[in-house]
Amino acid sequence: MAKTQPIVVSGTFVDEWGIEASAPYYALADPSLTITAMLAEANALLGALQAASDAHISHGHITMALAAPAPTGVATAGSRVEQTGVLNFSSTGTSKRWGGYVPAISNGATVLSGDRIVLTGVDPVGLLVAILTTVGTVLAWCSAHNQQIVAFVDAIVAFHKRRKQLQRASFEV
Repeated sequence: MAKTQPIVVSGTFVDEWGIEASAPYYALADPSLTITAMLAEANALLGALQAASDAHISHGHITMALAAPAPTGVATAGSRVEQTGVLNFSSTGTSKRWGGYVPAISNGATVLSGDRIVLTGVDPVGLLVAILTTVGTVLAWCSAHNQQIVAFVDAIVAFHKRRKQLQRASFEV
Protein backbone atom coordinates (compact mmCIF):
# COMPACT_ATOMS: atom_id res chain seq x y z
CA MET A 1 0.00 0.00 0.00
CA ALA A 2 1.06 3.62 -0.43
CA LYS A 3 2.92 5.47 2.28
CA THR A 4 0.46 8.27 3.02
CA GLN A 5 0.28 8.69 6.84
CA PRO A 6 2.59 11.51 8.02
CA ILE A 7 4.54 10.66 11.18
CA VAL A 8 7.41 12.15 13.13
CA VAL A 9 10.00 9.97 14.85
CA SER A 10 12.00 11.91 17.41
CA GLY A 11 14.61 11.17 20.03
CA THR A 12 15.60 13.31 22.99
CA PHE A 13 19.36 13.41 23.46
CA VAL A 14 20.98 14.33 26.80
CA ASP A 15 24.63 15.39 27.00
CA GLU A 16 27.04 15.08 29.93
CA TRP A 17 25.74 18.33 31.46
CA GLY A 18 22.12 17.21 31.27
CA ILE A 19 21.21 19.53 28.41
CA GLU A 20 18.52 18.10 26.14
CA ALA A 21 18.16 18.36 22.39
CA SER A 22 15.49 16.86 20.16
CA ALA A 23 16.10 15.24 16.77
CA PRO A 24 12.88 14.97 14.76
CA TYR A 25 12.77 12.88 11.59
CA TYR A 26 9.70 13.13 9.38
CA ALA A 27 8.32 10.18 7.43
CA LEU A 28 5.31 8.83 5.56
CA ALA A 29 4.04 5.50 6.86
CA ASP A 30 1.96 2.80 5.26
CA PRO A 31 -1.35 2.98 7.23
CA SER A 32 -1.96 -0.73 6.68
CA LEU A 33 1.15 -1.67 8.69
CA THR A 34 0.98 -2.53 12.37
CA ILE A 35 2.26 -0.28 15.12
CA THR A 36 4.84 -2.98 15.89
CA ALA A 37 6.30 -2.58 12.39
CA MET A 38 6.49 1.21 12.79
CA LEU A 39 8.14 0.83 16.21
CA ALA A 40 10.75 -1.54 14.78
CA GLU A 41 11.77 0.96 12.09
CA ALA A 42 11.72 3.88 14.56
CA ASN A 43 13.91 1.93 17.01
CA ALA A 44 16.35 1.13 14.17
CA LEU A 45 16.59 4.85 13.39
CA LEU A 46 17.18 5.76 17.05
CA GLY A 47 19.80 3.02 17.32
CA ALA A 48 21.66 4.43 14.31
CA LEU A 49 21.43 7.95 15.78
CA GLN A 50 22.73 6.69 19.12
CA ALA A 51 25.75 5.14 17.39
CA ALA A 52 26.54 8.48 15.74
CA SER A 53 26.15 10.60 18.90
CA ASP A 54 28.09 11.01 22.15
CA ALA A 55 24.91 11.93 24.03
CA HIS A 56 22.50 9.29 25.25
CA ILE A 57 18.90 9.03 24.11
CA SER A 58 16.62 9.48 27.12
CA HIS A 59 13.43 8.70 25.21
CA GLY A 60 11.90 8.52 21.78
CA HIS A 61 8.49 9.30 20.33
CA ILE A 62 6.41 8.55 17.30
CA THR A 63 3.87 11.25 16.55
CA MET A 64 1.10 10.57 14.08
CA ALA A 65 -1.12 13.28 12.63
CA LEU A 66 -4.83 12.72 13.19
CA ALA A 67 -7.65 13.78 10.94
CA ALA A 68 -8.85 16.47 13.33
CA PRO A 69 -12.12 18.32 12.91
CA ALA A 70 -11.92 21.20 10.47
CA PRO A 71 -10.58 24.30 12.21
CA THR A 72 -13.14 26.98 12.89
CA GLY A 73 -10.62 29.64 11.92
CA VAL A 74 -11.39 32.00 14.77
CA ALA A 75 -11.35 31.34 18.51
CA THR A 76 -14.52 32.11 20.43
CA ALA A 77 -14.50 35.58 21.97
CA GLY A 78 -13.39 35.39 25.59
CA SER A 79 -11.58 32.06 25.20
CA ARG A 80 -8.40 31.75 27.27
CA VAL A 81 -6.12 28.70 27.19
CA GLU A 82 -5.06 29.54 30.74
CA GLN A 83 -8.62 28.71 31.89
CA THR A 84 -8.27 24.93 31.98
CA GLY A 85 -10.75 22.26 32.90
CA VAL A 86 -9.08 19.41 34.78
CA LEU A 87 -10.83 16.03 34.70
CA ASN A 88 -9.42 13.78 37.43
CA PHE A 89 -9.45 10.00 37.07
CA SER A 90 -8.34 7.11 39.25
CA SER A 91 -5.99 4.61 37.70
CA THR A 92 -4.76 1.12 38.45
CA GLY A 93 -1.84 0.62 40.80
CA THR A 94 -1.95 4.00 42.56
CA SER A 95 -4.12 6.06 44.88
CA LYS A 96 -3.08 9.26 43.08
CA ARG A 97 -5.35 10.90 40.56
CA TRP A 98 -4.44 11.60 36.98
CA GLY A 99 -5.82 14.79 35.43
CA GLY A 100 -6.69 15.25 31.79
CA TYR A 101 -6.80 18.85 30.58
CA VAL A 102 -9.38 20.75 28.55
CA PRO A 103 -7.52 23.96 27.58
CA ALA A 104 -9.68 27.08 27.15
CA ILE A 105 -12.68 25.28 28.63
CA SER A 106 -15.83 26.80 27.20
CA ASN A 107 -17.81 29.38 29.16
CA GLY A 108 -21.01 28.04 27.54
CA ALA A 109 -23.94 27.08 29.79
CA THR A 110 -23.67 23.39 28.79
CA VAL A 111 -20.03 23.28 29.95
CA LEU A 112 -19.75 25.69 32.91
CA SER A 113 -22.37 26.63 35.47
CA GLY A 114 -20.95 29.47 37.53
CA ASP A 115 -17.51 28.23 38.55
CA ARG A 116 -18.37 24.52 38.21
CA ILE A 117 -18.00 22.13 35.28
CA VAL A 118 -21.33 20.59 34.20
CA LEU A 119 -20.92 16.80 34.32
CA THR A 120 -24.23 15.45 33.03
CA GLY A 121 -24.06 12.63 30.51
CA VAL A 122 -25.24 14.68 27.53
CA ASP A 123 -22.96 17.72 27.62
CA PRO A 124 -19.51 17.82 25.99
CA VAL A 125 -17.61 17.12 29.24
CA GLY A 126 -19.92 14.25 30.18
CA LEU A 127 -19.34 12.73 26.75
CA LEU A 128 -15.57 13.14 27.17
CA VAL A 129 -15.68 11.38 30.55
CA ALA A 130 -17.74 8.56 29.01
CA ILE A 131 -15.20 8.09 26.20
CA LEU A 132 -12.27 7.97 28.63
CA THR A 133 -13.88 5.58 31.11
CA THR A 134 -15.54 3.18 28.67
CA VAL A 135 -13.35 0.29 27.60
CA GLY A 136 -12.60 0.67 23.90
CA THR A 137 -11.82 -2.02 21.39
CA VAL A 138 -8.49 -0.50 20.32
CA LEU A 139 -7.27 1.94 22.98
CA ALA A 140 -7.00 1.61 26.74
CA TRP A 141 -6.69 5.16 28.13
CA CYS A 142 -3.87 5.51 30.67
CA SER A 143 -2.17 8.00 32.96
CA ALA A 144 1.24 9.43 32.10
CA HIS A 145 2.76 6.38 33.85
CA ASN A 146 0.82 3.89 31.70
CA GLN A 147 -1.59 2.99 34.49
CA GLN A 148 -5.00 2.28 32.99
CA ILE A 149 -7.77 4.74 33.86
CA VAL A 150 -10.43 3.08 35.99
CA ALA A 151 -13.03 5.71 36.86
CA PHE A 152 -13.84 9.41 36.82
CA VAL A 153 -13.24 11.09 40.20
CA ASP A 154 -13.91 14.83 39.94
CA ALA A 155 -13.40 17.98 37.89
CA ILE A 156 -12.11 21.46 38.63
CA VAL A 157 -11.48 24.70 36.78
CA ALA A 158 -7.85 25.77 37.10
CA PHE A 159 -5.76 28.54 35.68
CA HIS A 160 -2.44 27.40 34.19
CA LYS A 161 0.04 30.09 33.23
CA ARG A 162 1.26 30.00 29.64
CA ARG A 163 4.30 32.21 29.57
CA LYS A 164 5.91 33.19 26.32
CA GLN A 165 9.66 32.73 26.10
CA LEU A 166 11.41 36.05 26.09
CA GLN A 167 13.13 37.03 22.88
CA ARG A 168 16.86 36.70 23.16
CA ALA A 169 19.02 39.33 21.60
CA SER A 170 22.76 39.77 21.58
CA PHE A 171 24.85 42.65 20.44
CA GLU A 172 28.44 43.78 20.51
CA VAL A 173 29.54 47.07 21.98
